[in-house]
Amino acid sequence: MNYIRQLFKLDYRGFESPPIRRENVSEKYSVKSQRDLLKRYLVEDFSGMCIYCGWNCKRYGGASFHIEHIKSQNDNKDLIDEYSNLALSCPICNTTKNKKSLPSDLDPLGEDYKKLFYRNNRGAIVPNNTITEEERSLSEKYIKTLGLSKELYKLDYIYSSLNIIKRLSLIHISEPTRRRGISYAVFCLKK
Repeated sequence: MNYIRQLFKLDYRGFESPPIRRENVSEKYSVKSQRDLLKRYLVEDFSGMCIYCGWNCKRYGGASFHIEHIKSQNDNKDLIDEYSNLALSCPICNTTKNKKSLPSDLDPLGEDYKKLFYRNNRGAIVPNNTITEEERSLSEKYIKTLGLSKELYKLDYIYSSLNIIKRLSLIHISEPTRRRGISYAVFCLKK
């Protein structure tokens, strides 16, 4: 469990390694026939995770995930085809943000952005306790703009944590057994 808490302390979204956008992408968002390929690139580059909340499209079906323009298309028409302005976004974050601009120019993959947020032990995305009042205000604006306060993210945190435990083979779950009419499973830590 310590690994999971440490992982989410390093990055509230649960990225085990920072996403790295590929370079020299010639496909353009403005060309509709190239969007599927761009989306495939983003799924690979972001390990299938939403840039804002960490929701993983591989668990929920990637078809519903969106190509996100970090800097709004309306305000930055010159960046519509820039791959460095594109990211993978879950439908909740993308539709909540909609055409709004983010509260600042911080790169969502950068350290200054990442330090604004924290996952509490119930999985809620909240402003980090170790930031200044100005940063806290900015964090709250991001949470509102992206809808990061939704209960859904708490459930996803639990689901993500269970998947990490399963993947790391930290537990063994025995077959459910019957005793006195109660069904249960035994969880044992592996050494």
